[in-house]
Amino acid sequence: MDFEFNEQEKMYRDSLRDFLKKEFVPMVDRRDAAGPLTRAEAIDIMKKFQSLGIGLDPENARAFVGSPILFGIFAEEVGRVWPSLLTLFGMGALPAIYVPLASDKVRSRLLPRLEAAEFIGCFAETEPEAGCDTSTLRTTARPEGDCFVVNGAKTWISNATIADTALVGVTNTQTGTQTFLLLDREVSPWEAHEQHKIGWKASPTGEMFFQDCRVPKENELSALMGNALALGPRLKEVLPLSDGFMKLLTQMEPFTAMMTLPRAGMALAAVGIAQASFEAALGYARERKQFGKPIGRHQLIQESLYEMAVSIETARLLGYKAADAIVRGEPDARRLSAMAKVYAGEMSIKVTYRAMQIHGGAGLATEMPLERYFRDARMMTIPDGTSEMMKLVTGYTLLGKGFAAYR
Repeated sequence: MDFEFNEQEKMYRDSLRDFLKKEFVPMVDRRDAAGPLTRAEAIDIMKKFQSLGIGLDPENARAFVGSPILFGIFAEEVGRVWPSLLTLFGMGALPAIYVPLASDKVRSRLLPRLEAAEFIGCFAETEPEAGCDTSTLRTTARPEGDCFVVNGAKTWISNATIADTALVGVTNTQTGTQTFLLLDREVSPWEAHEQHKIGWKASPTGEMFFQDCRVPKENELSALMGNALALGPRLKEVLPLSDGFMKLLTQMEPFTAMMTLPRAGMALAAVGIAQASFEAALGYARERKQFGKPIGRHQLIQESLYEMAVSIETARLLGYKAADAIVRGEPDARRLSAMAKVYAGEMSIKVTYRAMQIHGGAGLATEMPLERYFRDARMMTIPDGTSEMMKLVTGYTLLGKGFAAYR
């Protein structure tokens, strides 16, 4: 059992940390407060990351999306600086990984965007009446000729207002089964309205509305997976996914497998937020003096720092354990990623709260980044599955078939 990153992973972490410090730390508080990124700003950010070798394009995606550990490091380091950026990559990756499996016509439109870092994707599953319970999707896809006609609405979708491509969950009206469609906004337009949030202020979030939206049948998930099977051994060359992740796709439903990595990533992003809060509290405890001595010499301050440090280390270990299970293609990746998301998300709220308490009145100042850490931490327990739903997923995986509490 090795708890250390290898040399490649350390170099990746260090170069990413330096990049974030240079490019984003000086402006993050000001820009985050200004609200959602525009599409032009988002593309500019994607291009900056691509220059570092991080992106959704085929050349870089294999080392990024295809390496759960590197993806986890990315989530932690970006979470430590600016969590609002995470959805550009985490949610964008879900439609991006299916682009190489699309028809020649679709690939000819989408691949150039990926290669130029001008691809902004979104994953549209959550609905107004359902929230996390997506067992009965109200958004419908009616077969009509060589197309599906999509009608319905999605809500709280990251990147919805600036995305050019979406992976949308629907119910096939003919079969009654649920599936996903890959939508290119130029061909299958949708309407989107901005929704405002307590945290991740710079991350665009919105409602999506589909009215008689026509989507080619070749863009349906089973057709895409059929193309994958037709590739045979070449599939590994085309998809930027690890062998372990490919193994998960054969062991569970595609949606279930797809969500293991984003949930592990959310856990480690929460660790990043908590780490930033902890470092601020640690520095303040050393420098702030009361009654002639640093407050760090007070017992209650040291106890708080202990609780923060232990919680962060525990969440970090659980997050990377989940990522490692994905690397190995272990079915337990589902349970571990759900557990990691719950523990780390709730931990980040507690740690940012303690950091604000250590700062006292200064912790409430809007000029301090602590208020942003606190708001961003509060976000971590809801997207990609609420803590409550993740606990039910954990319970089901522990008890086995026949014990699902949410169906």
